[in-house]
Amino acid sequence: MGVTINDIAKEAGVSIATVSHVINKTRYVRPELAEKIEEIIERTGYIDKIAGKMKKLKIGKQSEIAFVVPNVDSSVYTKMLSTVSKALGEHGYILTTYLSEDDLQREQQILAGVRTNKRHAAILIVPTSEKESDYRTLLQSDIPFICLDRTIRSSQVYSIMPDNSQAIYMATSHLVKRGHENIALFLDKHSNITGEERLDGYKKALLDFGINYQEERIGYFSTAEEETEQEIHSFYERIKPTAIVAGGNKLTLELLKALESYGIDCPQDVSVIGFGDEAWCALASPPLTALNQNVEKMGELAVEKLILKLNGLALDPQIERTPIQLQIRKSTQVIGRGPFGEKAISPEMLTLSSEEVDRLKAGNFKVAISFHFTGTNWSRLHETGIRHTLEKYGVRVLTVTDAHFDPALQVTQLDGIRMQNPDAIIAIPVDDKATAKKFKEISKSALLVFISTIPDGFQKDDYASCISVNEEENGQNAGMILGQFFKNRGQVKIGMINHGAPFHGTQLRDMMAEQMIRDSFPNIEIVAIDHFYEINRAYDVCKQMMTQHPDIEGLYISWDRPALEAIKALKELNREDVSIVTFDLDEEISRYLANGTMVRGLSTQRPYEQGVAVALATAKALLGNDPYKYIGVEPLQVLPRNLLKAWREINHEPAPKEIEDAVNNKFT
Repeated sequence: MGVTINDIAKEAGVSIATVSHVINKTRYVRPELAEKIEEIIERTGYIDKIAGKMKKLKIGKQSEIAFVVPNVDSSVYTKMLSTVSKALGEHGYILTTYLSEDDLQREQQILAGVRTNKRHAAILIVPTSEKESDYRTLLQSDIPFICLDRTIRSSQVYSIMPDNSQAIYMATSHLVKRGHENIALFLDKHSNITGEERLDGYKKALLDFGINYQEERIGYFSTAEEETEQEIHSFYERIKPTAIVAGGNKLTLELLKALESYGIDCPQDVSVIGFGDEAWCALASPPLTALNQNVEKMGELAVEKLILKLNGLALDPQIERTPIQLQIRKSTQVIGRGPFGEKAISPEMLTLSSEEVDRLKAGNFKVAISFHFTGTNWSRLHETGIRHTLEKYGVRVLTVTDAHFDPALQVTQLDGIRMQNPDAIIAIPVDDKATAKKFKEISKSALLVFISTIPDGFQKDDYASCISVNEEENGQNAGMILGQFFKNRGQVKIGMINHGAPFHGTQLRDMMAEQMIRDSFPNIEIVAIDHFYEINRAYDVCKQMMTQHPDIEGLYISWDRPALEAIKALKELNREDVSIVTFDLDEEISRYLANGTMVRGLSTQRPYEQGVAVALATAKALLGNDPYKYIGVEPLQVLPRNLLKAWREINHEPAPKEIEDAVNNKFT
């Protein structure tokens, strides 16, 4: 490859731009610095490369290509200019840029000048108008031209445009899969082909998912008007969308500014997908999910086609499309759904008035807890959150039982609990079917508040509330972690080890993880899906899967305890190269995460906060107020770099020293 301009800049201790200015004499550089750079250029032989490029440059007539763009404020056009200039340079042409400022009259003056200037061999144009009549003179001239990013409504034009319809279809589909139905689309007020295509993609996505199109959900705004922020706010207050897709780069900024100005939280109040994945999108708060145009591909393709035209090849008039990718980040929220399809209520809705607190303290209420298993940090934190909250309001916890994952034992324990005459029972059914009859009997004499799942055959009126992690988001988090880990590693094969028990929440989690991987990471192939019913069976399931599919490089496993069984199997098979994603933050799984071995990340529940929500929902039910049928608590993504912070947030205490030392050694 030889010496590059970057090498010259590094040795001279200057920027690439400074080296470029010295080579091209485009700006003043201190004589002593210029002399130093020239010496390095001579000594390294880079001067021969410069001479070769200069020989390729066309001089005199038809040596330049005119690029007519609306502005260079947009990073899309800045990137496009850079790509086109570099690509044309390889063919010996110089790029001359003209700014139309989206003013048709100015653009026509520019085009008239370009056509009469003998130095210009061809034109690349982002047209201000789409009307054929506005470009009649250009169409009748002999000068070759290609439209970029936009087009002209004419059968004579060759254009290169992003796949607008598919982009908005992809964004809208992503939101629907996250539980949204009231989705708004923002478009530029000045109707054009681009806007029509983006609206078509939106309509098609709604149709494919069986959601009625409503015109009132389409917002048309001008980014040039001072009142735009106020208009966006008025639209939001009128429609109250749960999600908005911004159909343009500048519209994305105007939308985010309006949300900030009026105190509308993203994604808690409204999820947002932007158009144009700018550098700042990943740094925004929250990081912005955005449609990423392949601007470089557009520019390179435009030059390729233009050179063909300049070499006498007639291109059939058409619109050639370049793909757009959806970069998923944190600005879109998953709307959790309960077992009856009801929308999840945020724990923040569970507040007690002073009058309700007084009634609770005077009520002498008694509550019992029936856990499926208490031998985990998850159960301990749930119980702590429940106890702390109920005791604060004078509600007494009578007993806490541990069924050790045995449904028959849980049924026996429930009989013992019932003899203590509790006003409410908080429970996690060990088995939805085997315990259903007993829970149904108890529902006649005590209020039931379930954690994570409800027994088989229950209707809404049979229980007070169900509190769970937002399992849709939990699953999507895990799928995203695994997908991002393998994103740039070519074609990868993975397996999924799911929980076989028919728990609504767990099945939903596994399903959403699978959907996220299949929809968002085409380089990942799921070659095997198997199930365990007992935790220790995950060992055998993993061993068999890896024996049948030795080319598996990654595993999704339904939660941390079966993941630890799978790790034992992988170690025996000498397959510690396999990357694992799982759920729930406990000490043993965290050691693997901290040391960077096998476990690449996890999505975790917030058990203490879920316990608090359980207690508040129970308190509301004891007072005869139980409209909170399904309460969803947001999960947290945990990666090695945020492990210590996540541990404090989830466990309400510092991480064990062994884990803290491992993370610090790796990241400091």
